[in-house]
Amino acid sequence: MAVKDTSSSLFLIAIKESFIALLPFIFVNSLLALIVALVDVWQPSWHGSEAYGWLSQFSRLLFSFFPLLALLSLSFHFAKYLHVSAVVVASLSIGSQIALHIHGSEAIDLSHGFDFLFGDARAIITPILVAYLLQRLMAIKALNLLQSSSLSSYLKLHLNLLIPLILCFFLVTTGIYWVGELLGLVLSPLIDSLAASSPLFQLFVRVLATHLLWCFGVHGDIAYMLVLGVDNGLQPVVLNLTLSQFTDLFVLLGGSGATHSLLIALFIASKDKNAVNVAKLALPFALFNINEILIYGLPIIFNPRLILPFVLVPLLNTMIGTLLVVSGWVSFSGNDFPWITPIFLNGYVAGGSLALPLVQLLLVCLGVFVYLPFVRRYSLLVGNKGFERDLIKRVQLQQDIDKISERNYARQQSEDLAANLNLEKTIKEVLNGELLLHYQPKVRLSDRQVVGFEALLRLRNERGQLEGPYFIPAFDQAGYFNLIDTFVIKRVRDDMQAWARQGFRPRVSINLNPNSVLSQDIQSMLIEHLGDIADRVDIEVLESMFVADLNAVEASMAHLRQFGFSFVLDDFGTGFSSISLLSKITIEGVKLDRSILENIKHRKGQVLYRHTCMLCRSLGFNLVAEGVETPEEEAFVASAGVSTVQGWLYAKALPADEARQYALLQGRASQEAGEAEMKREP
Repeated sequence: MAVKDTSSSLFLIAIKESFIALLPFIFVNSLLALIVALVDVWQPSWHGSEAYGWLSQFSRLLFSFFPLLALLSLSFHFAKYLHVSAVVVASLSIGSQIALHIHGSEAIDLSHGFDFLFGDARAIITPILVAYLLQRLMAIKALNLLQSSSLSSYLKLHLNLLIPLILCFFLVTTGIYWVGELLGLVLSPLIDSLAASSPLFQLFVRVLATHLLWCFGVHGDIAYMLVLGVDNGLQPVVLNLTLSQFTDLFVLLGGSGATHSLLIALFIASKDKNAVNVAKLALPFALFNINEILIYGLPIIFNPRLILPFVLVPLLNTMIGTLLVVSGWVSFSGNDFPWITPIFLNGYVAGGSLALPLVQLLLVCLGVFVYLPFVRRYSLLVGNKGFERDLIKRVQLQQDIDKISERNYARQQSEDLAANLNLEKTIKEVLNGELLLHYQPKVRLSDRQVVGFEALLRLRNERGQLEGPYFIPAFDQAGYFNLIDTFVIKRVRDDMQAWARQGFRPRVSINLNPNSVLSQDIQSMLIEHLGDIADRVDIEVLESMFVADLNAVEASMAHLRQFGFSFVLDDFGTGFSSISLLSKITIEGVKLDRSILENIKHRKGQVLYRHTCMLCRSLGFNLVAEGVETPEEEAFVASAGVSTVQGWLYAKALPADEARQYALLQGRASQEAGEAEMKREP
């Protein structure tokens, strides 16, 4: 069944996986920053050493690359889930960033490389905009240069990207530019007013603005200072306390978002192992007020489930701290302390007593209570992997199967290693071959004419050999059945349109995974691609589809039946077929599986087959006998009242052109036989 809030879930999954992929880089970068900061505090005499100079420069330069790495990671993960090319998204995003920094009247100084690109916070926003816009533009058929299906689908896809690529680049670049200009006009008078306001008001604005900026992946304090033009952290709030010291003591308890409280809440309430592991990784750094691992690892950025407490807790801390400071309930000694000084220790140094550390403890506890309900809700939603699997299943076969063969974060903890290796092997075999759709004729016994076809998957392997769809169970087990069904629907549409242009309009039955009939995406695809010829399309379904939720299946079938689709119960007679089910479901036909035909060599098998046919006919179902392979089997099913058959006795599954030729030959043969019979009549 389609998952609710799919688009928002897709967005959160892509954000989460993008920054999880960057965790090794964030970890190394945080470790370097911590080492440099500790040296600054406890070994300032090392500042003149060559080792310190190398380490500090390496740390700063490495940090400057974070926006670029985030751009690439976001490009890959959003492209993966939005069914667009990651290379194209990354290229467009980098191109847009470069274009935004070019001014016609000034030449760019490239003597220091592309520092202007690496240090631009817009690099995090751009790939998201590019991926979504490119997906929308690619869906507009009028922008496709090529419509022919004779070309390689991969080649056609990328040639058809030309116009959407140009439009996307223009729209994103101009959009970001003018939004920036508009924000500059709006913010200019506000910045002037802010600079003239009281320190306490500036404090509230700074706390709110920096945390909101963090929520969009932008380093809040750095961006705030860039916009304001100066660092106003040295302004005094009260005697012996500056604005920056206030935030370090009351607001940033573990870093932006007062994340000591978040860490404790995660350890108490989170049932998501990923979140707890990130918290464990972040803990030693959070002790020194470095929390990028937590911000990007959970993530908090772009995550509406954690943004509210991330902003709310610091604001509450600011209000309480302001009340205590203004009322004079706490005093300060004037002792200086660096920003990496751990909580409680910085309070003791700044206050000269245990009063301030006790206040900090109360603030942390208050923050835990604020974070707890959000962490519980976040854990509940993240712990349900169903929506992640559904999103992955929506990836189109020809465009994204190569991405599925790579490690899939949404399944990596629940998949058995052996199953993963088998799936990867199967996917590679499919990728190295060519997926085809063949058609097996359905023959009317009375005159041997073809009355329809069943569409069947085939794979031409890399050795040129034709194989059956052995890969379907592996795809279904992995949850990728939508890929197969999407391919079948689109290829049947193409083949039936080609036949129609030749004046050939047969009925065609297609096999869908049981879950697909319940999927709103697949229903929409059926209507979009086959709706105009639905009166000639039968959807073959399995009994297993009705077991979980009969009413939901019936409702879905009724919806599709309004557009002209018919439904046939496939493989009836296999396993533990329920005769009572036939009285409960609304279908147009039944296909009798070969497994019960094989038993007609015994008397009981003959009785069972005949009575099954009689039951189905009495219920008004059209009957098709599958797997007829010998003249004896044909004679028996005819005697049982079956009028339509399919099987190797007549033809195997054929390519579309050969299937059409077979039907035409059968039609001519039937006509000639009829004419000959008429001549023999007196």
